Amino acid sequence: MGLLQRVFDRHGLATVSLSQVREITELVRPSLACLVEHPFGLTLGAVGDEATHRGVLRACLAEATRPHPAGTIVDLGFRWERDDLRARQLRKEAH
Repeated sequence: MGLLQRVFDRHGLATVSLSQVREITELVRPSLACLVEHPFGLTLGAVGDEATHRGVLRACLAEATRPHPAGTIVDLGFRWERDDLRARQLRKEAH
Protein backbone atom coordinates (compact mmCIF):
# COMPACT_ATOMS: atom_id res chain seq x y z
CA MET A 1 0.00 0.00 0.00
CA GLY A 2 2.85 2.41 0.74
CA LEU A 3 4.00 2.45 -2.88
CA LEU A 4 0.49 3.20 -4.17
CA GLN A 5 0.07 5.93 -1.57
CA ARG A 6 3.19 7.69 -2.76
CA VAL A 7 1.97 7.57 -6.39
CA PHE A 8 -1.42 9.03 -5.44
CA ASP A 9 0.22 11.68 -3.25
CA ARG A 10 2.40 12.82 -6.15
CA HIS A 11 -0.80 13.47 -8.09
CA GLY A 12 -2.29 15.60 -5.32
CA LEU A 13 -4.60 13.02 -3.73
CA ALA A 14 -4.59 12.85 0.06
CA THR A 15 -4.02 9.31 1.31
CA VAL A 16 -3.82 7.56 4.65
CA SER A 17 -3.28 3.93 5.63
CA LEU A 18 -4.79 2.26 8.66
CA SER A 19 -2.24 -0.01 10.31
CA GLN A 20 -2.14 -2.43 13.22
CA VAL A 21 1.59 -3.16 13.57
CA ARG A 22 4.06 -0.27 13.76
CA GLU A 23 7.11 -2.37 12.85
CA ILE A 24 5.58 -3.55 9.58
CA THR A 25 4.34 -0.05 8.76
CA GLU A 26 7.85 1.33 9.29
CA LEU A 27 9.17 -1.19 6.74
CA VAL A 28 6.46 -0.39 4.16
CA ARG A 29 6.91 3.38 4.63
CA PRO A 30 3.51 4.72 3.56
CA SER A 31 3.35 8.48 3.25
CA LEU A 32 0.88 8.65 6.17
CA ALA A 33 -0.35 5.85 8.40
CA CYS A 34 -2.66 5.76 11.40
CA LEU A 35 -1.97 3.07 13.97
CA VAL A 36 -4.59 1.21 16.01
CA GLU A 37 -3.70 -1.63 18.35
CA HIS A 38 -6.57 -3.94 17.49
CA PRO A 39 -6.48 -7.63 16.52
CA PHE A 40 -6.15 -8.66 12.89
CA GLY A 41 -9.57 -8.84 11.28
CA LEU A 42 -10.95 -6.29 13.74
CA THR A 43 -9.07 -3.19 12.58
CA LEU A 44 -11.96 -0.84 13.32
CA GLY A 45 -12.89 -2.55 16.60
CA ALA A 46 -15.15 -5.34 17.80
CA VAL A 47 -18.01 -6.63 15.67
CA GLY A 48 -21.05 -4.43 16.29
CA ASP A 49 -19.07 -1.70 18.11
CA GLU A 50 -20.24 1.06 15.79
CA ALA A 51 -19.04 3.86 18.06
CA THR A 52 -15.45 2.62 17.88
CA HIS A 53 -15.75 1.93 14.13
CA ARG A 54 -16.82 5.53 13.55
CA GLY A 55 -14.23 6.86 15.98
CA VAL A 56 -11.35 5.11 14.22
CA LEU A 57 -12.51 6.23 10.77
CA ARG A 58 -13.10 9.82 11.86
CA ALA A 59 -9.71 10.05 13.55
CA CYS A 60 -7.98 8.53 10.55
CA LEU A 61 -9.70 10.85 8.08
CA ALA A 62 -8.98 13.86 10.30
CA GLU A 63 -5.26 13.04 10.12
CA ALA A 64 -5.50 12.92 6.31
CA THR A 65 -6.60 16.57 6.34
CA ARG A 66 -3.61 17.72 8.43
CA PRO A 67 -0.13 18.37 7.07
CA HIS A 68 2.39 15.65 7.97
CA PRO A 69 5.92 14.97 6.77
CA ALA A 70 6.19 11.91 4.52
CA GLY A 71 6.49 8.68 6.47
CA THR A 72 4.50 9.86 9.49
CA ILE A 73 2.86 7.21 11.66
CA VAL A 74 0.16 8.63 13.93
CA ASP A 75 -0.88 6.50 16.91
CA LEU A 76 -4.63 7.10 17.17
CA GLY A 77 -4.67 5.75 20.73
CA PHE A 78 -7.19 2.98 20.16
CA ARG A 79 -6.30 -0.14 22.19
CA TRP A 80 -7.88 -3.60 22.29
CA GLU A 81 -8.74 -4.35 25.92
CA ARG A 82 -11.44 -7.05 25.64
CA ASP A 83 -9.07 -10.01 25.86
CA ASP A 84 -5.58 -11.10 24.84
CA LEU A 85 -6.46 -11.88 21.19
CA ARG A 86 -4.12 -9.24 19.77
CA ALA A 87 -1.21 -10.40 21.92
CA ARG A 88 -1.81 -14.04 20.94
CA GLN A 89 -1.99 -13.09 17.26
CA LEU A 90 1.30 -11.21 17.47
CA ARG A 91 2.89 -14.27 19.11
CA LYS A 92 1.31 -16.40 16.34
CA GLU A 93 -0.66 -18.41 18.90
CA ALA A 94 -4.16 -17.48 17.67
CA HIS A 95 -5.99 -17.99 14.40
